Amino acid sequence: MTGQDRDLGIGGSPRRVEDQALLTGEARFSGDVAVEGLLYAAFCRSHYPFAQISAIDTSWAAASPGVVAVFCAGDLDLDPVSPPGMDQMLSEFWLRPALARDVVRFVGEAVAVVIADSQANAIDAAALIEVDYAPLPHIIDPGEAARPGALAIHPEAGTNIVIDQHLAAGQESGTHTTVRARLGNHRMAGAPMEGASVTVEVAGEHTLTLWAATQMPHMVRDGLARHLGLEPEQIRVVSTNVGGSFGGKTTAIPEYVIAAASALRLRRPVRWVQSRTENLLEMHARSQVFDISLSADDQGRITSFGVDALADLGAYPGVNLGIAATTRRLSPGPYKIPHVDYRHRGVCTNTAPVGAFRGAGRPEAAGLIERSIDLLANRLGIDPVEFRRRNLIEMDAFPYDNLVGTIYDTGNYVAALDEAASLIGYEALRREQQHRREGSARRQIGIGVACYIELSASVPGFNSDNASLEIDLDGRFQVRVGTAAHGQGHHTVYAQIVSEVFGIEPAIVTVVDADTASVARGRGTGSSRSAQIGGSAVLNAAHAVFSQATGLAAEMLEASPADITPDRSGLGLCLRGSPSSAVNWKELAEFANRPGLGNPGLAAAPGFKQTKDGTVSFGSHIAVVEIDTETGAVGLRQIVAVDDCGTILNPMLAEGQVHGGMLGGIAQALFEEMLYDDDGNPLTTTFADYAFPSAAEFPSFQTAHTVTPTDNNPLGAKGIGEVGTTGSWAAVQNAVNDALAPFGVVHLDPPYTPQRVWTAINEHSADQPTSPG
Repeated sequence: MTGQDRDLGIGGSPRRVEDQALLTGEARFSGDVAVEGLLYAAFCRSHYPFAQISAIDTSWAAASPGVVAVFCAGDLDLDPVSPPGMDQMLSEFWLRPALARDVVRFVGEAVAVVIADSQANAIDAAALIEVDYAPLPHIIDPGEAARPGALAIHPEAGTNIVIDQHLAAGQESGTHTTVRARLGNHRMAGAPMEGASVTVEVAGEHTLTLWAATQMPHMVRDGLARHLGLEPEQIRVVSTNVGGSFGGKTTAIPEYVIAAASALRLRRPVRWVQSRTENLLEMHARSQVFDISLSADDQGRITSFGVDALADLGAYPGVNLGIAATTRRLSPGPYKIPHVDYRHRGVCTNTAPVGAFRGAGRPEAAGLIERSIDLLANRLGIDPVEFRRRNLIEMDAFPYDNLVGTIYDTGNYVAALDEAASLIGYEALRREQQHRREGSARRQIGIGVACYIELSASVPGFNSDNASLEIDLDGRFQVRVGTAAHGQGHHTVYAQIVSEVFGIEPAIVTVVDADTASVARGRGTGSSRSAQIGGSAVLNAAHAVFSQATGLAAEMLEASPADITPDRSGLGLCLRGSPSSAVNWKELAEFANRPGLGNPGLAAAPGFKQTKDGTVSFGSHIAVVEIDTETGAVGLRQIVAVDDCGTILNPMLAEGQVHGGMLGGIAQALFEEMLYDDDGNPLTTTFADYAFPSAAEFPSFQTAHTVTPTDNNPLGAKGIGEVGTTGSWAAVQNAVNDALAPFGVVHLDPPYTPQRVWTAINEHSADQPTSPG
């Protein structure tokens, strides 16, 4: 490819092809799909965190204007709705019912559904359903739920502890200093711009088409088939444009199953669009607490790391079990730790089930180890950057086994840390900090360092995917891929990969995804897998078709395949050294499809499977915060992110992923928190109550990359979708605690609201020791 063409292939930053429809309003979402005779669903939800249901009176609702049907659990008789594999892993009493039948276990759990001719009529009628509840003692705190003898939320289990695993590996040696602390990672909301949404149409006997806001259409299809007793082939799921997901729109959630079952029962199309309050009631994430101990010898080398982790699963276990396991797998971070002792428990509480949000266990692990590192560095009197340098894994140690179940493929951790420290001017910042402290300035600064790792494409099944490439009779290229784009820029990047192989303009490449009728199989998008797994599948398909094309061109030009090369115009293939001897893509496609050949044409779908463990991205973030010591207000003054995702396929999109991820991590640290009162009532169910920052609350971000390709896939790519959240979350925590250290604050959990920070400052005497006690 020429130097000008270089920007069109791998490593270039061509303009995104996805943006035109979104910016002009042409893009359509699930709630925009026009279907004749459409009905609307609205749910009656529990106002109690834990209660027995003695009776449900739907008569007033059924008689309301426009109401077509009202269904309770006994009417639809659906099996429990669980993520794939959970119904095999867990006893049935742990699983979530589609509609609560005899008992409700959290505020917001659906009890009944109204189907009406308009959304307004459905909502009004749902408010008329009368449910007789007998309130039960509830448990909101996971620590209380885990205590022996605690009231079991699922009585058949006899306990709230769903999982209790202990792993010890390696051996502790040498003299050591130890710090101990309790570190929290609070509950937050996913809060995408668009909540969950589905439109269901019945087409033929027991055949459904769903337009759904989901990042995993094939998984939704398969889940619906399982729950409704249909074959997957009887269901088509189309993932329309999605207004944000961040991990919260993956499987067939209860509302999707109920909408589909209602459509089947009524033989009418049904739509459900989640309200903002419903979204904030149900789409929760994080919520783990860690009791840690970290030890080092007198040279500042870590000797042992101990963790007792307690994950709040909410009312029902599910993907939250996998999230807690991911936290354990990444808990040692990028450090040489010769001994790890890790216990993790998952408990049920009378709160909304906890699911995934950007990172899904990774930011929890980064916050856990990075706060521990700072606590120990402070105790030893070693600068936080220097302490990390002494303990980071060296380049010649890869692949590296971290003792708790994860192999790191490649890395250059010290280089990322040194680059971040250089870019932010670390030494000058420390001098400024010391000057402010000595002058008892009202505004104090804190400097937070975080080195993180990010595991992606490691979940079983997420390490492979399907992609096909075909050159049609018009000479255009069509890619069909099993990932599902919802804002990341997949169509742009996949076209770049094809462009790289064929030397063509990306504009002649069409990408088809997110439709189970058009793409035979796929795992969707999640775990930052799309570039490395979907992209490698596209690359394999491109190489296979290119090989076919060169063979056909050699036949047409009466030459050896080794002498065939893309022509400089990108319009076809030519004889090397003789560009006038050429055939274009249309001619090649026609030749491949000539009658009597029995040839499927120019097409291939070899797919890709990553045979090793997932890839491990890494990086270092350094944040600077400024705290008003009289009001407790915290402002993020500066943040630098140096990330390594292996081969960068598109620098502009990679930077955008880092920016978006950083917003999520910073927002959780400084603003966002889902709160319940002692009676189990959620207190943050609108954006009037749930702190949700805008761009005005953030400075410009400074980003850079080191490049350490992996050998786990042919592109050398690693995940980048969640690195920004993982690194920034930990860096901002350390920065705020660094600013509070002169006031005797050893550790303060986020979010760092002005009230929380002001209280911490005023509860501690300024003459207390600044290092952990």
